[in-house]
Amino acid sequence: MPPQAPFGQEALNRNTDLDPATFLLPASSRNRQHALSRDSTKSIRTYGSLADQCPPQPLNYLVATSREITVDERIDMHMVWEHSRRIHLKPLPQYLLDHHFWDSHLICRGLCCIPGSDQAPPTMKECTRDLSRGGFGLLFSYIALVRYKSDFKIARAHQLLPEHLDWETWLKLVQHLLKTDATNPKNINPRYIYGELRLSRLNKIYAIRHLQVLRGYQFTRHTYGEIFHDYLTPLTAATIYLALVLTAMQVGLATTRLSSSPAFQDASFGFTAFAILGPLIGVILVVAIWGVQFISNLIETCQFNRHRFVDVERSDL
Repeated sequence: MPPQAPFGQEALNRNTDLDPATFLLPASSRNRQHALSRDSTKSIRTYGSLADQCPPQPLNYLVATSREITVDERIDMHMVWEHSRRIHLKPLPQYLLDHHFWDSHLICRGLCCIPGSDQAPPTMKECTRDLSRGGFGLLFSYIALVRYKSDFKIARAHQLLPEHLDWETWLKLVQHLLKTDATNPKNINPRYIYGELRLSRLNKIYAIRHLQVLRGYQFTRHTYGEIFHDYLTPLTAATIYLALVLTAMQVGLATTRLSSSPAFQDASFGFTAFAILGPLIGVILVVAIWGVQFISNLIETCQFNRHRFVDVERSDL
């Protein structure tokens, strides 16, 4: 973990000292190891030749692939996209662009972050390693998201970057960050290395790991009608398919060859029973899930109200 802020106070100075050709090039690029880099001597040759396949992808690529950018202040939803192709992005906080804030609150100077003292017990009041790695990760994500001037314009249009930041200042800031350890994977929270994450997969992983089937990582359903819609839609499609199969079996039974086949007769009987009971069982399961969800929400609401009123009564004393 670096013992100082990832950029100096001069990084945000408008009086830049960059090569004039630098302003004509993207803010960063991917090298052949898929790491973010900025080499002004090779950029003209490499920007057009290197593949751009490693996440996080730049904003212009997200827009080109019909992703709908949604501003979301929840850090746990940053770079998470839904099946509706809506992607959540947390705006870059102003304090992450403040050198003094990094030096005072984010840079870890505890025993846990001193090189060669991994076995020493961490001083919890001084250790800010997790905060520091999160800050480096969020900066890393925006270095990858805002690489071209078109990305910068998209970010400004969605208010993802501070208003005072212009393209030239962003170029200089990115150059400073790429020269330091700001993009070193060892200093970044591993979550940001993966780039964009699919919400449906996060819900499945959360349900399996934490045994929270009804909650998940972040459900986008806010009403019980949406719950019924999500569960009954695939059930309706399956019922239509069953109807088509049953119709085909009826046609088969009308033929001489299949009507005299014992195997086809048994299959028709079994599939008919399944077509009758399957949708009924499915509807019962959906109603059961809704009932469990309703009771769970009711219990949680009652507990919250009880604790909340206790806190209010204590504050009045």
